[in-house]
Order: sequence, then C-alpha cells, then structure tokens
Amino acid sequence: MTTSSTLWQPFTLGGVELSHRLALAPLTRSRANPDGTPGELAAEYYGQRASLGLIITEGTQPSEDGQGYLNTPGIYTPEHIEGWRKIADTVHAGGGALFIQLMHVGRMSHPDNTPHHRRPVGRRRSRLIRTCSLQRARRRRRCRVS
Repeated sequence: MTTSSTLWQPFTLGGVELSHRLALAPLTRSRANPDGTPGELAAEYYGQRASLGLIITEGTQPSEDGQGYLNTPGIYTPEHIEGWRKIADTVHAGGGALFIQLMHVGRMSHPDNTPHHRRPVGRRRSRLIRTCSLQRARRRRRCRVS
C-alpha cells in the first residue's frame, strides 16, 4: 500500500475511529474569555472545522499557573470544562473528534498574563544556564536559554 492510499484509509487511534489519518494541527486562537473559559466563538471555530475529522485544539492550560498568553483557554474550573463540553458536542455533531492539547508554559509566563498575577512556576534561569553549559560540554552542542 502506498503512502497516499494509506493516508485516506480508516484508522483507529486509541479508542477513536477516524475516517483517515489527517488532523487539524493546533493553532493558538486566543479567543477564550479573560477567565480562560472557552466561549461561543471557540465552539463556532472548531465546529466549522469538524468535518475534517480529528481536531487537536490550541494549547490549553491545566492550571492557573500554566497560562502564558492572554485569552487562552483553561481546563481547570467547572466553567472551563463546561465550555469545552459545548465545543466537543459541536465537533461531534459535525462528525469530528477532538483532542485537547495540554500546555503549561512554566517559567516563560509573566504575572500580567495570569489570573492571579503571581510569579511564574518553573526552573530558575541560573539553573537552566548551568544545565545548558553541561549539555554543551558533554555533547558539544549548542542550546538556547531565553
């Protein structure tokens, strides 16, 4: 079987039956409400694309410490879960499947971008620089620290 014919064959991914192997890649939409609840606009966006089949959502923070950008969705409060339930129902009604991509930005966040305005959670920059230096020395590779 050639690659192109395999691409269009039905496929089971975990327990999800798919009509082909294509998926909508995640794209950050930044259309959630300020509290991280996905709203009607998100349901409309994902619903419009449901006929493709498998949709992988934008990065979704699993906790309030995980938010890195304004108006990105979360999935850690009852309101978030209800918002995603509406999206999932819309996608399923359109014949699609939905996988939520979990994303925690760690220390790359900023207090102004989180609902609680605390400092970000993650490794300290000095620790990352030491780790990077060791990796460079051992493997003779470059690594970036932002």
